Amino acid sequence: MPVGRIYQAPTVTVPRQTPVYGFNGIKSSTDSLVVRGKALPQKLSKSPSPEKSIKQKSPSPHGAAKSASPKMSELCIKRSSDTSKPPVRNGNRSKSRSKSKEPRQNGLHGLSEGRERSWSPESVDIINNNTSESCSVDQVDNVHSNGEQSINQPETKPNPATDNGRFQNGYERDSIDNTRGSSGTSGGSSSSTAPGGTGGLKNLGNTCFMNSVIQCLSNTKLLVDYLLTDTYTQDINTTNSSMKGSLIKAFSTLIKGLWKPGSRVIDPSSLKGAVQRFAPRFSGYNQEDSQEFLRYLLEGLHEDVNRVTVKPQPINTEIDSSLSVQEQAMEAWKRYLRRDDSKLVDIFVGQLKSTLRCSTCDYESVTFEPFWDLSLPIPARSGEVTLNECLEAFTKEEILDGDEMPTCARCKTRRRCTKFFSLYKLPKVLVVHLKRFSPTERFRSKLSSTVTFPLTSLDVSKFSDSPGRCTYSCYAVSNHSGTLYSGHYTAYAKNPKTCEWHYFNDSRVSKSSSSNVISNEAYLLFFELLT
Repeated sequence: MPVGRIYQAPTVTVPRQTPVYGFNGIKSSTDSLVVRGKALPQKLSKSPSPEKSIKQKSPSPHGAAKSASPKMSELCIKRSSDTSKPPVRNGNRSKSRSKSKEPRQNGLHGLSEGRERSWSPESVDIINNNTSESCSVDQVDNVHSNGEQSINQPETKPNPATDNGRFQNGYERDSIDNTRGSSGTSGGSSSSTAPGGTGGLKNLGNTCFMNSVIQCLSNTKLLVDYLLTDTYTQDINTTNSSMKGSLIKAFSTLIKGLWKPGSRVIDPSSLKGAVQRFAPRFSGYNQEDSQEFLRYLLEGLHEDVNRVTVKPQPINTEIDSSLSVQEQAMEAWKRYLRRDDSKLVDIFVGQLKSTLRCSTCDYESVTFEPFWDLSLPIPARSGEVTLNECLEAFTKEEILDGDEMPTCARCKTRRRCTKFFSLYKLPKVLVVHLKRFSPTERFRSKLSSTVTFPLTSLDVSKFSDSPGRCTYSCYAVSNHSGTLYSGHYTAYAKNPKTCEWHYFNDSRVSKSSSSNVISNEAYLLFFELLT
């Protein structure tokens, strides 16, 4: 180019029939692109500059570690092509390029602009127990074991990479209101024939961990019935809930969107905004651990519908050891419900029994504590183990000696003791967390063992002191693929109406086979107690 000449390109309007991308790979939201300038007759360059693609490092999952091959790292940074608030990396922090604020939540939020803000199902009992299409545990899959049938076409090509009456017979007189079999929902397509519960979820930027958990909860029949029928609105706690009901309203809106007839891709931005206000640790677009997200989400939903509007002071005195084990367990459970009593507790919370046995006098003391999920160790680094082996490792006796010796209540002195756990009150929905990212691992690598288990008849009576039902059926699994440094979350879930398994990968949803559910990527297992 001659000295002093300034290049000016001609004015051109490009029709927006195809997406136009900026330097960071985010699609422009305008309808056309106008380039202005003045054309020059002279050829300016013999060697055009190559196009450069900017690749972003994926943050590591929280509580999990930090490493991955370049191919797997791309899995964590998949974004929907129409994301409007791209994250920008600045060290380890993630900031939004746009300075626009998150929409404030005043009660129930709609979805994104242009979508309907109200939901009126064709049938309120879409997945309730009155339906004649209940799932049979022996139903044969309608999809070949080695194939998946897509029911959702993505917009872009996926990027790889307290009263005493409640305490009889297991503390509650009311029977578990669920059908025999698994409950679950499935992803979406544009077809009007797609069953309810088949919506996909837009990835907002490293939010696959959230999408995976949402799809598993969207397939939890007892919870979905509570939301779709708006029963939860009678329980909203505006007294001592930090969110005053806004979190469960946002969650309910999202679930209703997923369960509209005909599948679609839903934007979970409103729910994410509510979650990060309840738990600021989930602000931004860092990759997080799905189990930690599940715990915070369930805690927030529980607070919003806690039946205890004025919390009494906790009772810290020890329970009378002269009471029978059953009476001690009942007293411990009543103390818990004095402060925390909600539909979420009814569904997800169980009770662990911890036994301490003196090795000198054989005296046994017991304590009870509630649990929302079970974190089980995997007793093998690779290969194949059974879920029963994981439960055995969790409930095995532990020797307390030396500085760890407790004081025996009978000997009145410190003694060498053994300690072990057992399941006492079984929850209606049992969530099992497989500890693939154990902090005690010397080399901090992810355990790749395949944990096998029966999908329709998991019997936990061997590990339980509960006198009632002890058999569970699996209806959903949250998967983690990749390594400690980088990875991607997906989910399998079984639709409670069609009894079909589906595979959820953010916005993409496809029919699947039950034979695909058990793999070395399974991370969170969701089981439903059978009647």
